[in-house]
Amino acid sequence: MLLNRIKRNALALLMALSVLSLPFTAFASDLHNDALQAILEREVFIYSATYGKDTAIGELEVRISSQGDSVSVTTRLRITNALARLFLDEYIIQNRFHIAHGQLYLVSGEASKPGSEDVFSSYAVDRERGMIQYSDQESIPVPVDAKLDIPDFPIVLSTSVPESLAGTDVLVVSHKKASLYQYDSPQEETIVLQGKHYHALKVTRSKSGEEDRWVSVWLTNDEKRTPLRIVSSKRGKDSVFELKAPLQADSP
Repeated sequence: MLLNRIKRNALALLMALSVLSLPFTAFASDLHNDALQAILEREVFIYSATYGKDTAIGELEVRISSQGDSVSVTTRLRITNALARLFLDEYIIQNRFHIAHGQLYLVSGEASKPGSEDVFSSYAVDRERGMIQYSDQESIPVPVDAKLDIPDFPIVLSTSVPESLAGTDVLVVSHKKASLYQYDSPQEETIVLQGKHYHALKVTRSKSGEEDRWVSVWLTNDEKRTPLRIVSSKRGKDSVFELKAPLQADSP
């Protein structure tokens, strides 16, 4: 049933759209990095959100803010599909990072509902114990040599060197669970958004043990690494997020 699929998968949109002493290695990044600086300067990213056969769900709003050595990424999925609004509550997810030693480290995250100050699910990274601690479930150990990333916005990915990611194991941490993925080699592609052509670098990570579960991100093929398109696939169904106000187009 369409309504059940919308309800079941719309939450996945937030997780799939869907990084410490640092025994855990993080992706290189600091405030002098051109990509991170570009994201911080833009501050707000708005994506159209569709599911399956181009069924419009709404839009994804991502806000990036920084204060000192702290970076916050707040993601909100706004539901505009009339049927989905009858069965689905909107959620707000916030992930926090710390910049140290020239790298970006995941610190904590939480989920809440618009209009409420109550947090219904959260996690924190325990560096000393090598664990992801959840507020409502058992802690999850971090595999040796695995990097940490988040599912709802590729800030860590976009501020790293994508060419170095091939073959890298990454633990994708959300407010509900953590899953192990592996990065493929990046590929150069030209994509079309709103009738305009963009030279992009496609970076894909696939979930360990699940051939039909993967996430691809198309970044501008320049020093800014702006995320233009995010596609999350699960059991043959795609959740697609496309930037609604892209940068200047490239020549075809």
